[in-house]
Amino acid sequence: MAHEHSTHSIHHVVPGFGADRAAIYDAQTAISMAGFHIGYELGASALAARLDGQDAASLLFVGLGTGAELLPYQRFDVPGWRFTGVDPSEPMLAVARKRLEDEGLLSRTHLHVGELHTLPAGPLFDGAQMMGVLHHVEGEEARVELLREVTRRLKPGAPLVVGCRIGPDPELTNVEMRRWRAYGIPSKELAHRREHLAAMRPIESDAALFAMLARTGLVAPKTLFVSLQFKVFLARFEPGAVG
Repeated sequence: MAHEHSTHSIHHVVPGFGADRAAIYDAQTAISMAGFHIGYELGASALAARLDGQDAASLLFVGLGTGAELLPYQRFDVPGWRFTGVDPSEPMLAVARKRLEDEGLLSRTHLHVGELHTLPAGPLFDGAQMMGVLHHVEGEEARVELLREVTRRLKPGAPLVVGCRIGPDPELTNVEMRRWRAYGIPSKELAHRREHLAAMRPIESDAALFAMLARTGLVAPKTLFVSLQFKVFLARFEPGAVG
């Protein structure tokens, strides 16, 4: 597989996604985002439904991480579909590479180390997914620019699945913290986690997210999945609808 490396960044690169985090990322996600595998499966279901009947399709995955998002495609009988996964963390993509090789998906997956803007231009994608990325980007304008970077690479009418934290809601944060404690997370780590969530500035509401989507020509968002403060939506790219 070919890999590109970014030497500069126009988007916020999230710290703390090195080799140590990559090894436990899926286990942590299963606590923070209960049912996250269902969220990934519903994302695949939505893209497969929108592109149903296409023997060949190319899908872009922004922030692919450990590659778990691609595993549901094994059950959709789409052997002609190809995937491009982008992530700035080489250790996370190392986990993805091993996982996808074990699952027989690596031969039709291109993994790119770097932020999305460093991915070389190529044919437009038939669809895309961006899970757990947008709430890590600081500020509305930077979030909108990242969404624009995604849509620059999409065909008109292409579906996008986007998942991010919406909030914050203190009561739901307490539910998440209690869940972490039930799973045996030490008090020191719980305090660190609470501080991290307090410092994060997620999208304020569904309406705020939908307004950002509209600014980039992403229309008709529909809710696919909700787990506490993490929500997944399906939208459609219509260039003429840019607000």
